[in-house]
Amino acid sequence: MQTSEAIAHEAESRANLGAFLDAGLKLAGLPLEPELRPRVLMHLETAVAMAGLVTAFDLPDEAEPAPVYQP
Repeated sequence: MQTSEAIAHEAESRANLGAFLDAGLKLAGLPLEPELRPRVLMHLETAVAMAGLVTAFDLPDEAEPAPVYQP
């Protein structure tokens, strides 16, 4: 069960993502049909969550990018 603080934080995060989406659409001059907005926000939330996982992973100072990709 979520606490009231967690619910408030989630609501604030959704509002911030909505504002972010609106700003990006305005900047790019793109329309968004109102019925598609919830889906776009859902995908944006997923992308933010995935980015959080990547940025939370600490790399050692000696980590270097690979000079050439080798599968």
